[in-house]
Amino acid sequence: MTLIHNYLYKEIVLLTTAIIGVLTFLLVAVSMFKVVQTLMYTDLPMYLAAKLMFLGIPLTLTLTIPAGLLAAVMIVFGRMSSDRELLALKASGIGLAPVVAPVIVIAMLLSGIDYWLVAYVVPECQKEFSGMKHEIVTNNPMALLNPEEVVDKIPGWRIYFAKKEGTTLDDVILWRLEDGTNRLTSSIRADRAEIDLDLEHQQLVMKLLNGREEEYPHDGDAMKVHPGGHGEQMVEAVSLNSFYEKVQKKLAWMTLPDIWDIIYTMQSAPTGEPASPYLTELQARISFSITTFTFIVVGIPLAIQTQRRETSFGIVITFLIVLLYYVLGAVGRALKAHAGLYPELIIWTPNILFQAVGFWLFYRANRK
Repeated sequence: MTLIHNYLYKEIVLLTTAIIGVLTFLLVAVSMFKVVQTLMYTDLPMYLAAKLMFLGIPLTLTLTIPAGLLAAVMIVFGRMSSDRELLALKASGIGLAPVVAPVIVIAMLLSGIDYWLVAYVVPECQKEFSGMKHEIVTNNPMALLNPEEVVDKIPGWRIYFAKKEGTTLDDVILWRLEDGTNRLTSSIRADRAEIDLDLEHQQLVMKLLNGREEEYPHDGDAMKVHPGGHGEQMVEAVSLNSFYEKVQKKLAWMTLPDIWDIIYTMQSAPTGEPASPYLTELQARISFSITTFTFIVVGIPLAIQTQRRETSFGIVITFLIVLLYYVLGAVGRALKAHAGLYPELIIWTPNILFQAVGFWLFYRANRK
């Protein structure tokens, strides 16, 4: 058994590490591509752009660690089953439980890492990310504005200009959109705009020189467009509230102890605020942290019974399992505002369902 365990440890660990590395690299590469685009068209310093990218790695690892171990298990045990190695072990009087013990140990260790990430690291990284976004807007609001492209980073507005010199924009077009629908309500053209940041009211103040406004009808009929205001100087205030979110109101930025303290406070001194979102988030993170173990419970017997040694087949099955699991989890999170449906319990459905199927499949595979 020592020889078998050493073989499994080596194969599973090496393959899991390789898959996690490849998946993480691919997902981070997508972020890097977006960062490079940002650097090309803004004044954002390289170190800030790189830091924004790396702050997303812990969240990426919470996805790639369970998927990486599951893919490794599907490949290794699928190959062992196809080569009749497991059948030979059974003929020697060795059951499946001792064989899969090393994988269970690895899954429990990785689940511990997942718990540490979702409970502490990821919330802190997301809080830091938001704080950096606030700092960028506060210290360098012009980094939001890129010449010769439509700027869509500010909700409710689209901005285009031909040239930027310091805080002055040339040949400016502003489009004002209706909240929630993105329907065009008016546009303003100006020869030049001077930008100022109003920190007290969290907005960009744009002084438009030689501005001309057009208002658009609700039905979108171009024949009904009529002139609005115009003048040598027009002032428009563009809200930046979305860049100044309050940290204490963001569940995603709270660690598990922070969430538990809020729940405890609500129970000891009720304030009328619903506790369901906090309970659901607490249960979701605990449930999510054991994803790696759940994937292994269903992955091992599935790999044994499919008896396929092709790597591509294992990857496809891994993708389907991961997709179904996270879709079910998303349903639970979506119901967190509906306390009557007990979303804090529904969030455990993927783990209960997958583990029940996994143990049943393992029971069948062990009896053959």
